[in-house]
Order: sequence, then structure tokens, then C-alpha cells
Amino acid sequence: MGKVGFFGGCFNPPNTLHIEIANNLIKDVKLDKVVFVPVNDFYKKEGLIEAKHRYNMLKLALEKYNNLEADDIELKENRALYASDAFELITRSKFINKNDSIFLIMGSDNYKKMPNWKNYDIIKDKYKYIVIDRKNNSISSSKIRSMLNINPNIAKPYLPEKVYEYIIKNKLYQ
Repeated sequence: MGKVGFFGGCFNPPNTLHIEIANNLIKDVKLDKVVFVPVNDFYKKEGLIEAKHRYNMLKLALEKYNNLEADDIELKENRALYASDAFELITRSKFINKNDSIFLIMGSDNYKKMPNWKNYDIIKDKYKYIVIDRKNNSISSSKIRSMLNINPNIAKPYLPEKVYEYIIKNKLYQ
């Protein structure tokens, strides 16, 4: 029986902090694997680039890690998803086995909003959660997007090399 963490989010763009968080969870919480699950194009957030780019960047960012994966399970859904829908999809992910324990990884800001979510009464006790405190994180994807817009070189230290190259090649965040 394994322990698999599912890290949902925009990953707009995926950055070194996302990878650091996942690797720390593998080490500290003894997860066997962390699966990154980007939201689909129906998710409403200003500045969100196409899901195909975010997924491609995640695959590039994670390719050298044996225990980090990207799953396009939400991207295949041609509809807006509530958290409860996304959580149910995750239970059918190709990256878990029948007897694995599933942990949903989310930022403390989202965790605090959970009581307002659709089907909260159903999901609150159905899943195990790992909550990441975002206050201590000095870098964020929104700060990186601002850097990329001003001068891509200042964002480079916060991005995996292949992600940075992908952003430049595809003229993203300009």
C-alpha cells in the first residue's frame, strides 16, 4: 500500500518552489509519489494560460524526478469542475493503485475556503489533506509572471531550465 499525494493547482507557470514542496512532502510525510494535477481551461482565473502549455511545462519540470508526475486527468474533462468533481477524478488516476492512500495537497488559502465549496459536507471527511502554508513562501507564480513580463531573465532562477526555455520559445506571459 503506497502513499500518493495529489497536488492540484494552476501551475501558471510551474516553478522550483512547487517541486521543492513536493520533494519535501516525499521526504517529510513519506509519500511515495506526488502527482501534479493542473486545472483545466474552464477554471476562471485572470492571466491563466492554456492548460496544454501548463501541462507541457509540468511534464518538462518533472521529467528528471522518478517520484513526481503530471496528470492531465482534469484537462480531459470538457467542463467546469468543482473541487468535489476533481477529487473524484483523482481517485481514478492512472498513478494510483487500488490500495494506495490518497492525500490531497493544497495551499492553506484554499483549505480555509473549503467550508464554502460545493459538496463540502461530502468531501471534508472523505479525503486526507496535506495543507501547505503559503505565507512563508517568498515566491509565487503570480510574482514570476510579473517578472517574465518585465524581463524574463529575472524570473529564470525560479523556474526549471526547460520550463524557462519553453516559456521563451512559446512567448508566454508577455
